Amino acid sequence: MTLRFTLVRVAAVVLVAIGTVTAAQAAAPESKRLIRARDYITDEHWPQAIELLRAAVEDPKEPRRDEALYWLAHSQYHSGDPGAAITTIGRLEREFPRSMWIKPGQSLRIDIAVRLGRTDVLLWAATPRSRRVPTIPTPDAPPAPPAPADSPKPVVPMPVGPAKASPRQVPKGKPAPPPAMWYVTDLDSDPDTRVYALGGLLRSDADTAIPMLFAIALEDKPSTASRAVTVLAQSRLPKAREKVVEVAKVAPPAVQIAAVKALAGYGGRAVSDDLMQVYFKVNEPVRVQIAKSLGDLEQPAPLLQIVNAEPDGVIRYTALASLGRAGAVDQLAAMYKTASINSKRSIIEGFGFARAEARLIEVANVERQGNLELRRLAMERLKLFGSPRANEYLLQEVLQKRDEKR
Repeated sequence: MTLRFTLVRVAAVVLVAIGTVTAAQAAAPESKRLIRARDYITDEHWPQAIELLRAAVEDPKEPRRDEALYWLAHSQYHSGDPGAAITTIGRLEREFPRSMWIKPGQSLRIDIAVRLGRTDVLLWAATPRSRRVPTIPTPDAPPAPPAPADSPKPVVPMPVGPAKASPRQVPKGKPAPPPAMWYVTDLDSDPDTRVYALGGLLRSDADTAIPMLFAIALEDKPSTASRAVTVLAQSRLPKAREKVVEVAKVAPPAVQIAAVKALAGYGGRAVSDDLMQVYFKVNEPVRVQIAKSLGDLEQPAPLLQIVNAEPDGVIRYTALASLGRAGAVDQLAAMYKTASINSKRSIIEGFGFARAEARLIEVANVERQGNLELRRLAMERLKLFGSPRANEYLLQEVLQKRDEKR
């Protein structure tokens, strides 16, 4: 992962986290020491950044020690010391459990775990605290009092059948905790961090990650659920696509739309069949997105099916415009003759998507004595192209108007 990508993603995470910042944190003055340290980070001068950040972390008068801890962990990782970075993230969580820098710190831990191939850490981060094995085992029962010195030693019978599970054994269905250095507190992962961890786990243990992402897509708040289905679609395994299709059918509308967009990323005729299965089970906003996605997939046949099935309305208009993206220029031209005014607007939009200069010129000529608004729309699309043919036609129109004024 490049430095620029990391910094951009951290900035995005911080913006999301701003809503939970306390007033004291928001009012903390900017530190000149941290400004210099971030300059060193931008230039990838890690030793200098680490020196400044360590001084800031140990200074009780530093108003932004939590931020300094995060950037210290970031610098330690990029300098080649992931162990020190993990320790610093733990200190950040322990000393500033409500800091806005916890979330980017957790994401950095995921980056390190992915780089080191630590699937146990990824699974632990992706699992809600309520379903984890406690990191500190419950104490065993107190030992029985010692027997008197003169009493015979008790005979311990041999166990019959399988031995009972030790309290330290991992219950079925719960992840084994990673070594203590990775998680020194009982803080739960942020929902988005859970999804990020599952994205890393998807590469190495899809059988575990796919059902967990599917559950988040159906159960969590729409923003997190939408990210979960987008991550789920990164897997090209058939079972992952099946889950995305199921989400598109039964999730809340906002998540259904995210699933439809994710399905389009797979490409191919099979996906268009999946989208049409979804189409007849969903409401208007999701159908509109399906029409857009079919245009992106360049699948005119299902779009024609939608156009023929839907009355005038936003779904039909979207499908008409998408036919242009799918390259169905001749079909649009045939429909233009008998289409309603609103449908003609969408057909012109479709001609624009297809860069169908000849068809737009035809519309402009036909509507010269017809609907001037439609003629104007066609002319505007031609102006966008800047091609020799479009420029020549537009120039002729200007000259003709000038002649008519004389």
